[in-house]
Amino acid sequence: MPSLRPIISRELAAERLLKIFPREAFDTNLSSPISAAGVAALIYVGAVGPGPDTVWARPSTALWMQENILYSATTEEHRISWGKAAMRGREKVAALLSSWDIAFEQWYAQDSRESLRDDSWNLLRANNAMVTRPGVKTTSSAARWALADHFADLFDPTLEADDLDAAITTWIETHMTTSARAKAMAVRDHARATDAVKVTFPDGSVRLLERGHASLILKGVIEEWAPRKLHTPLVLAISEPGEKQAYVDEQRLQTLGVIIAVSQLLPDALLFDAGGNGTFWVIEAVHTDGPIDVERKAQLLEWAAAQHIPAYQVAFLTAFESRNAGPAKRRLKDLAPDTFAWFRDEPAFELLWTEISDAAR
Repeated sequence: MPSLRPIISRELAAERLLKIFPREAFDTNLSSPISAAGVAALIYVGAVGPGPDTVWARPSTALWMQENILYSATTEEHRISWGKAAMRGREKVAALLSSWDIAFEQWYAQDSRESLRDDSWNLLRANNAMVTRPGVKTTSSAARWALADHFADLFDPTLEADDLDAAITTWIETHMTTSARAKAMAVRDHARATDAVKVTFPDGSVRLLERGHASLILKGVIEEWAPRKLHTPLVLAISEPGEKQAYVDEQRLQTLGVIIAVSQLLPDALLFDAGGNGTFWVIEAVHTDGPIDVERKAQLLEWAAAQHIPAYQVAFLTAFESRNAGPAKRRLKDLAPDTFAWFRDEPAFELLWTEISDAAR
C-alpha cells in the first residue's frame, strides 16, 4: 500500500481543476463539480498511479464519498477501510459508516456513474491526468481508474501561489498534448494581457509585466522616477519572479558589453543613464523584502565587476510603495550606504543614505 496523500476538499479540487483546465479553452466537464468530487475521492482512497501497488477505483468510489468522511474519518486506517468497503459494494460502505456512527449521505446517486466516467474521467485520461488498469476491458465492472501520480501532485494543499502556478505550468508543458498545451497557453497569455501591468518605456514602447505590487512599483520607477532623475534613461533589463527575464534589450547590452544570464544574481531592473559619464542603475522593487543592503550591494558590485563595469559607474535604488508601507518601515534601516530609496506614492522625492563628508565639519 503506497503512502496516502493529504486529504483535500471538493472545493480545493474544483479550484485547481479550473486553474489547470480553464473553461475558456477546455471542456467544462474537466472542471465540473462531479469531476472535483472524483479527484477528492480518489486521493482519499489513495487511487494514484500507475505502479505495482496502485489502488484502483470505480466511479462509485466518488459517488459514495461524502463530506463528513473527508473531515472525520481521516486516519490511514479509516481511509483504507473505507476504500476496501467501496470495492465490495454500497451496502458494505453503509455498514462501515454505521459502525463509525456516521450517517450515509453519499454525494451522488448511482445513475451519475456514466456521467462521471464518460464525461469526466475519460476526458481526464485523454489529457494524461488519469490512468487505467492495464489488461482490464472498458466493459468490465472491475476497478480500473486512478489519478496519474504527476497530476495528483498538483493537488498538494501545501502548494500555493507562485509555487502552484509554476507546478501547473510545468505539468502543462510536460504532460499535455500539443493541442491542449496550445489551448492552455492561449488562455494564460490572454489573462496576462488583460491583467498585466502596462509600462511605458522612455522610448515610448509599451511592455507588459506580470500583475502584482512589485510590478506596479517597477512601473513607477520607469515612468515616474527615471524621467525625473536620469538625463537619458534606457531600460536594459527587467527580471520578474515568473519569467526571470521579462525584458532584455539584447542589442544595447551587447553594445555596452554586458551579459545577463538567469543563473546570475539579477536585480529587479537594470537601467542605464546615457548622459554624463554613463551610469548603470541597479533597481530593487520591494513589496515584501529584498532591499539593497550591504550584502546585496556587495554581491551586485561583484556582478558589475564581472561585466567590467567600474564601481563609480554603478548606482543603487531600492523602491518601495510608500514610507508608510510595512516593508519600508522594516527595511529602511538596512539600506546600504551610498544607495537611494524611492517611494511610489511620493514620486518627486527620494532619499539618500550616505556618510557625512569630513569637509562639512
